[in-house]
Amino acid sequence: MHIAVVSRAATAAKVRLTVRTAQRRCPRAVVHVLDADGTALPSDGVRFHTPSDLGISPASLHRSAVALEPSALDELLSSVLLRHLAERHDAVLVHLAPGVLLHADPARQLTDGRGPWFAARSAHPSTGRAPDSLALARDGGHSPHLFALRAGDAAAVLDVRDAVVADSVALGRWVDVVVATAPFTRLTGLVGPGSLLPGETVSLDTGSGQLLVDGVGALALDLSGLDPHVPELMESRAGVDPSTRLSEHPVLAQLVEQVASELLAATSQQPAPWSTTSLGAPPDPALRTLYRGARPSPGAEVARESIPDPIAPDSRDELLEWLGAPGPGGGVGRYLRAVHAVRPDLQRAFPGVPGVDEEAYLAWVGQHAVADGFSGPAVTESLRRMPPTHPAPPSPGVNVVGYLQGELGIGESARLTLSALDAVDVPTVAVPVEQHLASRRRAGAPTSGRDTVHDTTVICVNADLTPSIAATVPRLTERSLRIGMWYWEVEEFPASQHAGFATVDEVWVATEFVRAAIAPHAPVPVRVMTPPLPQRRELPALDRADLGIPEGVVFLFSFDYLSTMERKNPRGVVDAYRAAFTASDGTVLVVKSINAALRPVEAERLRRHVADRADIVLLEDYLDADTRDALVALSDCYVSLHRSEGLGLTMAEAMAWGKPVVATAYSGNLQFMTEDNSLLVPWEYAPIPEGADPYPVGGRWAEPDLVVAARLLRSVVDDPAAAQARGRRAAQDIAALHSPAAAGAAMAARLSELARARRTRARRNPARGLRVPLLRHPR
Repeated sequence: MHIAVVSRAATAAKVRLTVRTAQRRCPRAVVHVLDADGTALPSDGVRFHTPSDLGISPASLHRSAVALEPSALDELLSSVLLRHLAERHDAVLVHLAPGVLLHADPARQLTDGRGPWFAARSAHPSTGRAPDSLALARDGGHSPHLFALRAGDAAAVLDVRDAVVADSVALGRWVDVVVATAPFTRLTGLVGPGSLLPGETVSLDTGSGQLLVDGVGALALDLSGLDPHVPELMESRAGVDPSTRLSEHPVLAQLVEQVASELLAATSQQPAPWSTTSLGAPPDPALRTLYRGARPSPGAEVARESIPDPIAPDSRDELLEWLGAPGPGGGVGRYLRAVHAVRPDLQRAFPGVPGVDEEAYLAWVGQHAVADGFSGPAVTESLRRMPPTHPAPPSPGVNVVGYLQGELGIGESARLTLSALDAVDVPTVAVPVEQHLASRRRAGAPTSGRDTVHDTTVICVNADLTPSIAATVPRLTERSLRIGMWYWEVEEFPASQHAGFATVDEVWVATEFVRAAIAPHAPVPVRVMTPPLPQRRELPALDRADLGIPEGVVFLFSFDYLSTMERKNPRGVVDAYRAAFTASDGTVLVVKSINAALRPVEAERLRRHVADRADIVLLEDYLDADTRDALVALSDCYVSLHRSEGLGLTMAEAMAWGKPVVATAYSGNLQFMTEDNSLLVPWEYAPIPEGADPYPVGGRWAEPDLVVAARLLRSVVDDPAAAQARGRRAAQDIAALHSPAAAGAAMAARLSELARARRTRARRNPARGLRVPLLRHPR
C-alpha cells in the first residue's frame, strides 16, 4: 500500500501530523509526500517528490497556482502524484488530505470488495446543521479527503477528478461523479465536522489511543479544515454550522485542542512561495479567472507560450501587456473585463460592458478598483490604453440606496427611510445594493426601475462602505447631492471610517449620540435625522406553541452575531436573568439571534454558557416578518444590556408592541427611551477589548450594572401592573413621536433647505451644473 500526501507551506504542519499517524497505523505502507513548494517539514522514512520529479515545469506550476484556489491546486497535484505512483507500483494507493489523521489501518477495509473506496458523508436535515441536503448537493455526498484506488483504476478515476477540479465551484463533487458511473466500495469510520450527532458517544481506547464512536473504532479523524487559532471548531468555514459541535463531545474537543496546539507550534510564519505575483500582490479573483479560463484541457500542462508566467519576476512586463490587451472588437481590456465578470454588483450597475456602460464602468475602475483589492499595476496599464467622455438632468426627489433586501439593522433603516419619504409624498427611487452584504436577503423588499434619477441620493450604508457602494451607482451619484445615512455605535469615530466623507455632501445620523461621535471629524454638515421607528402592526395569528416557546413570563433579547457579540452582550443578559430567576421560577429567557453560522466560535461559547438551563431558549433561525412580530408580541418583557447602540431598533420595536423594556441607559437608544417609558439600567465606562472589530481597541463603552438589571427583571414579575403601564406609555411615545409621517416631515424640511441652497449656488455659478457640493465647514 502506498499513501500519497501533497504538502505546501500552508499545510506543511498538518502534513507532518498526517504522515506521523499514517506511519504509526500503517507500518508496512510506503508514504509519499509531494513537496509542492519546497517547504515540507522533514519526516523520517518518507519518500519526498518535487514537481520537477513528476514532469511539472516551474512556469506550469505557477500558472496553475494562480488559476486555481489552493484546495483545487492540491487536488490537481495529488492526481499527478497518484498517476506517477500508479505507473510504478501495482498496488493500492491511498490519498490523505493534509490534516486527515488515521486511527486505524485502512488495509483492513481495503481487502473487502473492489476499488475504488470512498467514505460517504451523512446528511442531517432534521437538525438544521451541516451537512444538510443542500450542503451535500453543494459539496458532494462523499469525502474527497480520504480515498483509495487500485493502480489499474487510477487513470479512469483521476480523469474524472481533474475534469471536475477544473471547475472550482464543483470541487468537492468529483467523487459523486465517480460513484455514479462505476462500482465502488464504501469506507466506514471517517469522523469529520459533519459526521457526529449530539447523542453519539466519543471516547478513546486507553491502549491504542484509537478514537471510538459508540464503542466502534474510527478509521480516521478529518481535521483538514481545522484552523489551529480556532480550536472550538473542527472546520472553520464561514457560514457552516456543523453537526459535530465540540461543545457536545468533550473527549473529541480535547483531542482537537491538542492537535491545534501542535499545529500552532509547528506552523511557519514565513511568507509562502507563490503568495505574490510578479505584480507585487497576491492573485486577485480577476487574475484567477483569466488564468483558469486560459488553462488547456483538464490534467494537461498549462504551458501555452502566449500565456505569461504570472509569478516569475522577469515576466512582469509581458504579464502587463497580456492583461491590458483589448478584447475581441476592441473596448475594455482583458483584465478589466475579468474584474467585471467576478463582481455581480458591477454587472448589475454596468450591464452594458462591453458596450454602452463602458464609460461609467471605467470611471468606477479609476476611482475604486484598486481600493477594492484589484491589482494597481494591471488597472493602471488597462486604463492607459483606453480613450476618455456625458447623461440628462435629474428630477426632484430622492434616490434611496442601501441594503433594502438585507435582514439586518442597516437594511431596515434604509426601508424605514423610504417609508418616511413616501409618507410625505417625496418622490423616491429604491435602489437595492448587495456588495459587502453577508446577511440573508429578504423577500418583498422595495425596488424601483433603473430609468428614474432624482437630484438627491441618500446612501444608507455605514461610513466605511459608502465610497464603494456609491461607486456602484455612478449614474445616480455623479449629478446628485449625496447624503450619507450613517450609523456608528461607540463614542470614538476612528480614522478608518473617515474615507466616506469624501463621497458625501452631508451626513444624516439617527441619534444625537452618533452625531456627537461623527461631527468633530466631519468636513460636511452632520444632522440628526431619526428615521421612523418600527410601528405596531396587526397581531399575527400565532401562539407560543407555534414558536416553540414554553408558557410562563417570557423575557426576549434579539441580536445579530454580525453586529459584534461583545457590543450586543447576550452573555450579560443571560447572567442578569440567572441572577434574577432560578430554573424553577416559571420564567423563560428567549435569546433570538441570526447569523450564528457566520460566527460559529461565538455561537458555541454562548451555547456552552446556557447549556445547564432549560429555561433559557436559543432561537438561531431567520424568521419571517409575521413570526418575528409574533415573537415580540407574545413576550412579556424585552431586554437589551448592550454596551453601546447607534439607535436600537429591536428596543423600539418591543416598545411599539407595548412591552416594558429593560435596557442600558446609554447611547443611541436614549433618543427614544426615557425613565418614564423604559426600565433603564445604570452603567460604568469600560474599555473596548480586542476582538470587537470594527470598534477601536481601548475606546470606551458602557458596562451595564447586572445587579440592577436583575432587580429590574425581577420587578416585571413581582409588579406586572407597573411594568405593563410603562409598556403602554412606551407604545404611545413610539406612535406619536416616531411615526413615518413625523420622521418624513423632518426629512422633507431639510431637503427643501438643501434644494434652495443648491438653486442659489447654481444661479451664481451655472457652469458648475447640478452637482454642486455643499460648502464644507472646518473641522
